[in-house]
Amino acid sequence: GLHGANRLASNGLLEALVYARICGLGIDALLGPVTPAPEVALDFPDGGDTPDEAAIARLRHAMTDGVGVVRDADGIRRTLRIIAGIEAETTSEALRNMTATATLIAAAALMRRESRGGHFRADFPQTDPAQAHRSRLTLDEALRIRSRAVKETP
Repeated sequence: GLHGANRLASNGLLEALVYARICGLGIDALLGPVTPAPEVALDFPDGGDTPDEAAIARLRHAMTDGVGVVRDADGIRRTLRIIAGIEAETTSEALRNMTATATLIAAAALMRRESRGGHFRADFPQTDPAQAHRSRLTLDEALRIRSRAVKETP
C-alpha cells in the first residue's frame, strides 16, 4: 500500500477513503445521466423479537476474543460453544442470523490449520502451501463442527 506494510490497523483506512473518493468521482464522470430506480416493496414477517443487546455484546466479545487476529483451536472451540449457547437462548431471527454468520466464521477458522495473511493461528504459526486455495463451507457443515465443539466441553 501507499503507507508501507499496510497491516491491519495501520493507515489502510486512510488509503481506502482517499481512493474510494477518487474512484467514485471517476465513475460519476463516466456514468452520464442517472435514471432513478423504482422503489422496492419489502415485506417483513409480522412479529419477531428484537435482538437482546446484551446477547449481541456477548457474541461480539466472544468473536473478538476467540476468533480475532491471533487465535488457536481451544479459543475457537470455546467461541463455538458460546455461540451455540447464545443461539439456544434466543427467539430473535436477527440474532440467529448473527449466530449463523459467527458459526461460519469460527468453523472456517478452526478448519484452517495454518497462519495466512493477517490471521495468525498460535497453534499453527506457519503458512501451509497446500492450503493456498479458497475454501468453502456450508452452514450445515459449520453446524456439525460447532456440535462437535459443544460435545468436547472441557
